[in-house]
Amino acid sequence: MAIEKKSTTDLLNRMIEQEKTAETFGFYWHTIDQMLEQVRSESHEIKEAWLTGDQQHLKEEVGDLINAAISLSIFLHLDPHEVIHYNIEKFQRRYETMVKLVEQDGLPDLKQQPLETLLSYWDKAKKSTKT
Repeated sequence: MAIEKKSTTDLLNRMIEQEKTAETFGFYWHTIDQMLEQVRSESHEIKEAWLTGDQQHLKEEVGDLINAAISLSIFLHLDPHEVIHYNIEKFQRRYETMVKLVEQDGLPDLKQQPLETLLSYWDKAKKSTKT
């Protein structure tokens, strides 16, 4: 079955509308702990799907996690569009800072570097770009 490609904005708007419809019907989370448990649960299901190697199941679980994140932002009275926009900008600032730090240390990139090195540069970039 071919999936019709839609813009990310259209898809996000559809998810937001689904959440609002479900909430109006009474299907919603009551506490932050319930919301966070849902996010944790979806994360665990992603790992299970990854370990089985079932791509269709993996796609479903990643979609569930995205939906849970959208639900969480709505629950917290945050506009998911603004949250995503802010996150894109924040990531770009941190990434650009990290690249500069790596270059200042004389490295061309982070390929073949251990995870600890990647995390160290990322943490330095995070501290450097705190708003």
